[in-house]
Amino acid sequence: LRHGLVRRSFIPPKDVRQWRELSRLRQKNRDTLGDYKRRVHKLFESANIKIGSVMSDLFDVTGCNLIALLMDCPWDITEQDIRECVRGSLQDKVKELYRSIQGFFEEHHRFELTSLMRIISTIEEENRAIDARMRELLKEHQELIERMDEVPGINELSAHYILSEVGPKLDSFATASALASWAGLCPGNNESAGKRYNGRSSVKKHHLKTIMIEVAWTAVRKKGTYYNDKYWRLRYRLGPKKAIVAIAHRFIKALHFIVKKDTVTRS
Repeated sequence: LRHGLVRRSFIPPKDVRQWRELSRLRQKNRDTLGDYKRRVHKLFESANIKIGSVMSDLFDVTGCNLIALLMDCPWDITEQDIRECVRGSLQDKVKELYRSIQGFFEEHHRFELTSLMRIISTIEEENRAIDARMRELLKEHQELIERMDEVPGINELSAHYILSEVGPKLDSFATASALASWAGLCPGNNESAGKRYNGRSSVKKHHLKTIMIEVAWTAVRKKGTYYNDKYWRLRYRLGPKKAIVAIAHRFIKALHFIVKKDTVTRS
């Protein structure tokens, strides 16, 4: 350490550290929001309300309308009330939704649901405020965000997450391999006497690693892309978990190229 032989840690500039704090706060809010939404599901199950068995997303437009109906409607809900709440393809399932809502929803459940929805609304409002703040702080890097947005699986929000972890220039990472190694997305090098023992990365938990794997899962669901094709070819040989880490590794190398070369890859 005295002679400068120990490599220093990556410490981003002050503005990037502020982005990081905001983005990590938003991720914690997102996780908390998921917890409260699961509590709403549990509350409905306890009241024998089976809306989740008919619709896949309880918190889309139709689901929110039905939740509002349960909170604001003290009388018996009719099939016509359900019909007025339903939007889109669920209009063909009005009778099923009506049957699913015939539980024993009492005033106690209504009070608890109102409390949970008030907390969910507050967290969503906080996330919107953080998003607006991030857009303001990153407006000078909007061109870079738009280039990142062209990559399958990356949107404005995930671009904000990524830039808040590594910054907009990547000066501390000379190569894409160095960035992948720092994030824990490159295979380990455990080899002795010509025999390879395992390829586990030494970095077990890393914020950027989590973000890139989430992005990779989104990308492989988009058909007709390089990442979708590569994932399924790797999955048959390695299994889904190792395959998705390999895709995240390719993603982070592509992002290094996008930032450094001021261009975008076509996939």
